[in-house]
Amino acid sequence: MNKVIFVGFDTEAKAYAGASALRDMHKEGTLTIYNEAVVVKERDGRVVVREHPEGEPLATVGGMLTGGLIGLLGGPIGFAMGMGTGTLIGAAFDLTREGIDRDFVDDVSAQLVEPGKSAVIAEIDESWQVPLDTRMEALGGTVIRRTPAEIEDAYFEREIEASQRELAALQGEKLAEVTASETRKGAAKVTTLQAKIDEVKREVAEKEGAAAAKLQSVKDEGLEKIAVLEAQRKTAGTESKAALDRRLAEVRIDYRRRADNLKQALERRKAAHATV
Repeated sequence: MNKVIFVGFDTEAKAYAGASALRDMHKEGTLTIYNEAVVVKERDGRVVVREHPEGEPLATVGGMLTGGLIGLLGGPIGFAMGMGTGTLIGAAFDLTREGIDRDFVDDVSAQLVEPGKSAVIAEIDESWQVPLDTRMEALGGTVIRRTPAEIEDAYFEREIEASQRELAALQGEKLAEVTASETRKGAAKVTTLQAKIDEVKREVAEKEGAAAAKLQSVKDEGLEKIAVLEAQRKTAGTESKAALDRRLAEVRIDYRRRADNLKQALERRKAAHATV
């Protein structure tokens, strides 16, 4: 089952050990890592992504879930890559669209209050919780996990639909104004209404574009996860291969279902847009 995990540690060294253990579990086929990063709370309050002391990169924060969570933990100014670049990656990220609730963010934030506190943040697939919990607890880690709720698919259609309703209402108001009055004052109202109509049309187009981008990202993410699982399967043992085969089947079904839902929602809203 796809999850976001946060494993809190007292020190940076323990977090590196946790990351190594997580990767070992990936190699064994116990779980699958899709993206992960080690983060540290600095004295100035920043949450930074760390690079391994020997130069081995630990961060693959391209995922929306892990990258977004790190952005929130970094506070309003975003977070800096802890690799000597000081690059700001972004401001606080709204994870609601990705199905991560505020309670989870509050829980993990509480683990990074003091400078020096560190964590491994990852998006994983796991069949059982005990193996990960046991491995991390042995290293002094505290595991917090969340299964993302599937709310983002409906979110985009609701947003487009709301703008389409506003557009229809404005166009109806403009038609009524044109019909009721041909005075200079009435003409001014029509001009104002047209400006509002044009603005809402732009909003609808932008939201349709966001939905199309989300559709593409779901497809890309699905294919990337399948590639990770297929590569993992090549080196797994017989028992692990059976579990990975089940995981592969689930990922294929899930990403196709989500892509189909988003595609249908986008097509419905575009059809409605054409009639407004």
